Amino acid sequence: MKIASIGLPDFPMGKKSLIDERLNVLEEIMKPSKTTFISMELLDSSSLKDAEAIICEKESKLDLIISDLEAVENRLLRVTEEPEIKLFNRLKEILEKNICLCEETFTEDERKILLNSNLISIKPIYFVDKNENKPPQEIIFQAYYAAGMICFITGAKDKELRSWAIKKGTTALDAAGAIHSDIKRGFIKVEIISYDDLVKAGSVIGAKRFMHLEGKEYIMQDADTVNFRFNV
Repeated sequence: MKIASIGLPDFPMGKKSLIDERLNVLEEIMKPSKTTFISMELLDSSSLKDAEAIICEKESKLDLIISDLEAVENRLLRVTEEPEIKLFNRLKEILEKNICLCEETFTEDERKILLNSNLISIKPIYFVDKNENKPPQEIIFQAYYAAGMICFITGAKDKELRSWAIKKGTTALDAAGAIHSDIKRGFIKVEIISYDDLVKAGSVIGAKRFMHLEGKEYIMQDADTVNFRFNV
């Protein structure tokens, strides 16, 4: 996932791990051979249009709004279809009130237009106050979840313990595809143990009583620990 920051000149850049303390807890329970966190790519403010989400210092909110307002005004000079004219006039009104577009509600059809319009403030934005002095890792973690992302976890003793990035609302079938297309293609069932149940049990064997089998349409929950049954 790519996250850009604005207004935070000392914020770390480049590829970073999304440190999740829950994996540190599971290390003690599972005794894996290694632990792999979700990989993030942190971009600077010159790459806002390339990012999937934005971390914005509160005082820089206006910069996002001004950029989008210019883009919307330019678009209004070119659009000819009435629905688009109506939508972009509405966007102009929103931005002129110093409101980011991500703070408003749009229909699915409107969002399709907006996501192809190179507008910045329609993206998920996590606002921070530079005076709070939060650790960068905490900010990145909170921004990840504010962007509508969750994770699921795979692992076993003497094997890799790993967290996987998925959007909230992802089905078990699509989560399988996040690991490998073959697992998705040959999906049979998925064994689920929630993170809380695994920690409560204190061991993988003890947590088996909490395990439930789910099919393709199961909606993944944050920090589900899983084992996919598949055949290819």
